[in-house]
Amino acid sequence: MKKILITFLALTVAATSCKDKFDEYGVNPNDPETVTAASLLTGAEVSTFAAYGGQLGRVSSMLVQQTAGTSEGSQTQAFANYTITEADVTNEWANLYNGSLNNTLTLINDYGAENPYYAGMAKILTALNIGVATDLWGDVPYTEAIKALSGNFNPKYDKQEDVIKSIQTLLDEAIVALSTAPTANKFIPGADDLIFGGNTKNWINAAYIIKSRYANRLSQSDPSGSATKALEYLAKVDSSASDMNAMFYNTGNTYNQWYDYYNNRTNYLKMGKFFIDFMATTKDPRLPFFATLDEDGKYSGTPVDDQDQTTTSDPGPAIASADSPIPLATYTEAKFIQAEAQLRLGKTAEAAAAYNIAVTSSVKRVTGSTISADFAKTTASETASSLTLEKLITQKYVALFTQIEPYNDFRRTGFPKLTANPNSSKQQIPLRLPTSQDERVNNPNATVVSDIYTPVWWDK
Repeated sequence: MKKILITFLALTVAATSCKDKFDEYGVNPNDPETVTAASLLTGAEVSTFAAYGGQLGRVSSMLVQQTAGTSEGSQTQAFANYTITEADVTNEWANLYNGSLNNTLTLINDYGAENPYYAGMAKILTALNIGVATDLWGDVPYTEAIKALSGNFNPKYDKQEDVIKSIQTLLDEAIVALSTAPTANKFIPGADDLIFGGNTKNWINAAYIIKSRYANRLSQSDPSGSATKALEYLAKVDSSASDMNAMFYNTGNTYNQWYDYYNNRTNYLKMGKFFIDFMATTKDPRLPFFATLDEDGKYSGTPVDDQDQTTTSDPGPAIASADSPIPLATYTEAKFIQAEAQLRLGKTAEAAAAYNIAVTSSVKRVTGSTISADFAKTTASETASSLTLEKLITQKYVALFTQIEPYNDFRRTGFPKLTANPNSSKQQIPLRLPTSQDERVNNPNATVVSDIYTPVWWDK
């Protein structure tokens, strides 16, 4: 019996934790009795939360030393030593395709014609998930993805350059769909939309932030053009709109995945020394929200070359409480992108102003309090002559903790300046994930890359 590629199975979701995330939210969009537009949307969102809030987020945070893999013999310690194999990423790959993309593309195909709101939300979720896939793996299936039911078990891999163009097209189409009148829809999303509760304006706002993200991703290949495009999209961003978050709840099995991970794997993952030392040195008010006190009542991180240290700080309440949201696309990120784009175009005064707002908004978002005069003076009062790309990206690295973006920014810019783990076989921070074992074995059309030090296309 021919084995169907996991990329195209339409059966179950392989989430990044041991539990099935659809069951955790009481939704199984693949049950024929319950495959409605509402259940497909909820299922797609939950799988997206797993993609961004689960192992991919943890691994990327380890690679840029925000966290550190610990405990002898654990998988996280292997990751900390840059031992990442094709078998380690099969669940993550499966969740992106079986869960997220299977549900979004089904939602678009089965309900999109009569329900532009559902179609628009599904296209934004598709962009998010195919985006994280191409950022971490490079060339990936897209145009022929999720077509097992039509007999295509061996999809071609699309070039990353083309995938990013498709992301922009998806987001453009989503904005148009979400801008239609409510009367154009047979069904209107509501509580089934865990992210925004059906608020189309917030979805449109998120789409423009994601568009700016992928314009900015091309900073190496098209410095001025990517900056101009990013600013064009950011001009449409509304500062009063809600941030786009992965949502979790302090009930049943719907916990924040960082919280759930720590409850089940104590001491497998600690805060990283570089990250903690930087925040402590700058007297960053976000530190007690991002990290807990260590066993000595202080804030400390495990060094990149000593994974045996487990008495150091754990991730803190802002990101690892039972119901802590995980950011997907935020106003803070938008302002950092704006600052970088303007800096690249030589508009230094505008860049400094956007950067200062980015830091200020991050402090407010994380702590719930207005930035102090002292921290504003030292960190959020840059001028046209003092702001540098290193300062900008390093503060973005702090602000976007738990997101995959700091790893993308590090590969793209080289900031912050990190020293690779000297205990690794190749003393260089990995530049990608290896091709999933299932893809290598079962798909003759797969672009197979086993060398995790081979850069993806946009990382020139």
